[in-house]
Amino acid sequence: MDIIELENSGAGDTLRELCGKVLSLSVPYDDVAEQIEDLAYLEYGQGGLENAVGQLEGLTHFFEGLRNKNEEVSRDLAQVYLLIGQIYQYAGMFEESIDWIKKSIVVDDMDPVAYHCLAHSFSSIGDESMAVKSLEQEITVAPGNYYTYLLLADMHEKSGSQEKFEAVLRRLLERNPDNIQGLHKLIRHCERDPEHTDVELLRHRLLERSEGLSRIEAVIRAYHLMQSERTEEAAGFLAEWSLRSPDVSIIHLANAHIYGHTHQYYRKRDELSIFKRKNHGREDVMEIKLAEFATVFGDDAADRLRQRLKVVYPASM
Repeated sequence: MDIIELENSGAGDTLRELCGKVLSLSVPYDDVAEQIEDLAYLEYGQGGLENAVGQLEGLTHFFEGLRNKNEEVSRDLAQVYLLIGQIYQYAGMFEESIDWIKKSIVVDDMDPVAYHCLAHSFSSIGDESMAVKSLEQEITVAPGNYYTYLLLADMHEKSGSQEKFEAVLRRLLERNPDNIQGLHKLIRHCERDPEHTDVELLRHRLLERSEGLSRIEAVIRAYHLMQSERTEEAAGFLAEWSLRSPDVSIIHLANAHIYGHTHQYYRKRDELSIFKRKNHGREDVMEIKLAEFATVFGDDAADRLRQRLKVVYPASM
């Protein structure tokens, strides 16, 4: 990038200055949208919520006032509406957030990010029904957003709607048959219902995947290897996975559980020591990892490890 390009890009500008360049048509909004977003959050972080929102509202008035808006202008207006909604969301002002995100959707009803943000704000004020509708709409416009299916399934499970919970997971698996998190949730659901007969079929499908797994997917696969009475294979799989991602600490919780199951208590202690060391003994961080572990192995397994961690000291460096 040469000097002229750097000057025109808005590098070093304040939020007010950069918004001013858009208003004067010196630069297109799309060219500086990321910088405006960063500066708006920076302004908010420095205690300037009112000023940050005020500058962005100036952009909305500008775009709203343009005659014969083309698709690009409408998209820019929707993005600024959404950014204001996200900043209010970040500030914990969810009612205000909802108002602005709805404005964004009116202008551009095909942006899945807006529906996802709207679901979060509705959920934050306790309106689970509208949160569910928002996630359903997100899936309609972006059916490939697989994480959203999992989030929607969790909301149905939390509300006790088991039929809807299962239906969402099966919709996910129709589109993405080897989605490990979806398979895991469906298997656990089916295990609670004796009328379901496809648990082992689903488990077999899950265990067929072994490459390119995320940390939670690796933990899930180890869990189902244990459920299939392949405990040694589970330990070997986690050891191999850890070679590629040595800094991931949740694997040591899974290892500790496996070694406890096989009565190798000294190795269980060592794994918990490594886990504690990798998280620098911070209870808040370890609790997050334990909660994630519990989503796979269950609350009882997590509680047993939590109790052991209270008496385990970090391994020496």
